[in-house]
Amino acid sequence: MLRYDKQIPVNPEVFRWLRESSGWTYGDISDKLEVSVNQVEDWEKGKKSPTIDNLKVLAKEYKRPLAAFLLSNPGEKQTLPTDYRKLPDGSYSLSKKSLFAIRKARNMQTESSELMENLHQSVEPDVEFVSLKDDPELVSSNEREKMNITLEVQRKWRTPYDAFNGLREIIEHQNILVFQLSADLDDFRGFTLMDTRPFAIVVNSSDIIQARLFSLLHEYAHILLNKPAMCIPHEGEIGIAGKGERERTEAWCNRFAASFLLPTNVIEADFSTFGMENYGKIAGRYKVSLSTTLTRLVSLGLISQTEYRFEINKLQAAESNGEDESKNGGMGETSATKARREKGDSFVSLVLENSQAGYITSSEALNYLDVKTRHMKELTESK
Repeated sequence: MLRYDKQIPVNPEVFRWLRESSGWTYGDISDKLEVSVNQVEDWEKGKKSPTIDNLKVLAKEYKRPLAAFLLSNPGEKQTLPTDYRKLPDGSYSLSKKSLFAIRKARNMQTESSELMENLHQSVEPDVEFVSLKDDPELVSSNEREKMNITLEVQRKWRTPYDAFNGLREIIEHQNILVFQLSADLDDFRGFTLMDTRPFAIVVNSSDIIQARLFSLLHEYAHILLNKPAMCIPHEGEIGIAGKGERERTEAWCNRFAASFLLPTNVIEADFSTFGMENYGKIAGRYKVSLSTTLTRLVSLGLISQTEYRFEINKLQAAESNGEDESKNGGMGETSATKARREKGDSFVSLVLENSQAGYITSSEALNYLDVKTRHMKELTESK
């Protein structure tokens, strides 16, 4: 019989790795386990050992298997996406929730590479890279043509969800993974993983769907430029390039996304029809957010920066009061539906094909997809 007060020797380096990669401090552990900070420090220095009960609690909070604490050596240090908001000492200020989302995305990217290798599939993205010297308006027009996104196609999307899912499918067909994971919006709206193949775009599912649609195209622009980044709310909204490469890159990606969703000739014609008083009708027509519409209007010189700032401030005040343009969705869904929403059709298909080919077991497929056995049929039938 296992005694829950029995101390379990843990490699101090493993303990530190698990703590730091999960975004926990000594104080966090002290509060959660109701032990002194000194005791936690002693565990990490190897002077004392935690109990199995302590480790079970931490494993649950870290979202790690209990066996992780029994490793002989720490795993590889998690490589974070490019983030321009490093603190002066070079450290990151990301929340536990955001760090978990990044770790989850990294794991799925690695798993995808292995699954694609099993099936002898290429991991290279099917895109033509561009540079900051290229006109983002022209590049977006070329990409729309390449993806066969006409105004008729765009207007047939009934909801922003239709628009997001339609563009996600097209981007995934270009050998780029698209994940939707929940993280703190103060940390990022989206980011790209491009230091290994296959490339992956991660969009923050805590955001409203219209903002996710913009983020999807903004991150796709980073891939076209071959410049990965972690993008935060309200950064470079107007789309005017600054002096630094970061500012110029963010402005380029914003202009690409805005012009992709709202082509110049269309927005100018619609604005002459609806005017500033009814710019929300333009947003609704193209399934984009009000802030995206305002960004496009000011970048084209159709409204002044004073008008832009006034309206943006109104929108931000409405958000802080709990008003929103849409609901996040995801309520009452099955584990199969959640798997497709979070992981994307490309990842789900890779797992199912590997399972059917005998490269992974049914149990491993369930773990990859994080679905319940009774919901697996739902995924296989919709494949």
